[in-house]
Amino acid sequence: MITARMTAGRRIAASLAVAALAFGVTSCGAINEQSTSTNYAASDGINLNVSDAQVRNLMFVTNEQGTDARLIGTVVNSGKSDLSLEIKAGSAAAVTVKVPANGETKLEDDANKTVITNLGIKPGEHAETTFTTSGATQNFSVPVVDGTLAEYRAFVPGGYTGTSTDHLKPSPATSGH
Repeated sequence: MITARMTAGRRIAASLAVAALAFGVTSCGAINEQSTSTNYAASDGINLNVSDAQVRNLMFVTNEQGTDARLIGTVVNSGKSDLSLEIKAGSAAAVTVKVPANGETKLEDDANKTVITNLGIKPGEHAETTFTTSGATQNFSVPVVDGTLAEYRAFVPGGYTGTSTDHLKPSPATSGH
């Protein structure tokens, strides 16, 4: 004979089982960090802040020998006065990027073309770089790329020759094989 007390007990047991199952399915989110809450550079370049200068997606695009390198990326000035951001990579001479107050400088634009001579770092490596503005200094490792990816070919100092990617093209099939 089933009593009201037994029915209530079964309901409580079933509710606890459903709650345990729901917790088991959703508990991963309770102990793992959400990937959307992590800040990261979504492209090949780096992001960093130095005083009022916000450096976004910055990288060096170099020729095959790794001698000359063009800076690409954007520097944003969140301050109320113009700023100069000095960028010094490795043993190469420092360059300066000027950014107007509450403005930005896009280094991909021809008017803002900034080339570092004698970088001496080959594509695929990182350049230890010092960023200085308004008395603040940050050191950061900046990626060095070449024209292997088509989107960077227009920025290779001296032009892109394609010899660094020749080995990536399929060779024609020989007859008789």
